Amino acid sequence: MNDLPLHKNANIRTADFSMLNFLCQANVLPDKIAMFSSLKEFGLENYVKVQAAVLLLVKRGSVDVELDLKTYHLEAGALFVVFPEQVLRAKKASEDFDPICIACSKNMIDELIIRFDDNTRLILRFRENPLQQLDKGKFEQLNASFEFLKKKFETTETNACRLQVLKNHLIGLLYECIGFVDEPLTTDVVKSRGQVLFAQFIDLVVEKHREQHSVKYYADELGITPKYLSAVAEEQTGKNAKRWIDEHIALDAKVLLRSSSRDIQKVSKILNFPDVSFFGKFFKRLVGVSPKAYRKTTD
Repeated sequence: MNDLPLHKNANIRTADFSMLNFLCQANVLPDKIAMFSSLKEFGLENYVKVQAAVLLLVKRGSVDVELDLKTYHLEAGALFVVFPEQVLRAKKASEDFDPICIACSKNMIDELIIRFDDNTRLILRFRENPLQQLDKGKFEQLNASFEFLKKKFETTETNACRLQVLKNHLIGLLYECIGFVDEPLTTDVVKSRGQVLFAQFIDLVVEKHREQHSVKYYADELGITPKYLSAVAEEQTGKNAKRWIDEHIALDAKVLLRSSSRDIQKVSKILNFPDVSFFGKFFKRLVGVSPKAYRKTTD
């Protein structure tokens, strides 16, 4: 396999979803979903910037990995989640390390995430806690679901609705994962002021993003300056406060455009834009296409 391309920032290589098309032992729906059980071909002994979302379930053995420079020990029964743009490195794997993995392209993530309520908190939950150690019963149940999805890859190759079949099974599997971890987290770790402020900020964005689009509003609600709020968000996630607000508005807009027959002017009004032209420019800047073009792609 060819070397992964160097990322523009230092000696970090990028792992694009398209490279999965060339894996020897992988089930791939091009540019959408892939399943594989070996990490050797990714060159993860060096730092790699992942351009996909990955669910990794450890069946046997163990491995130490770094995710955004934080080290995690994965052993049998571990569920590990990686998001696009995160930096990954495998430090040490046991001889019997045996994972099963699902990868989703960025486009596929957009199609999936709108199916989940409270998606911002969900993403943050897994970003803060990417490793979930499952007990034997939960592991066996989830492993069976992984294997079932793998079987569907193999038996639907000639099915005209293959994407819809695989996507719906994947959505069920993701809900299963959420159900396993959607319990009060018990931790003795004391959160920093920045972590607490950012969590409060996201709670406000989830609640108020349709009415309030400015960083100043959220900063005022938290009793801090807009500059400090953006610095906190940047420190915690690599994205400033305005980007978090805009991305959540854009995600809500996608949901409204895909899941309702409301006209674009009505969607614009729901999201509190001054006019449909302003909304259209905002949406194209965030999503890359106009609201009308985006809706056509979902028909």
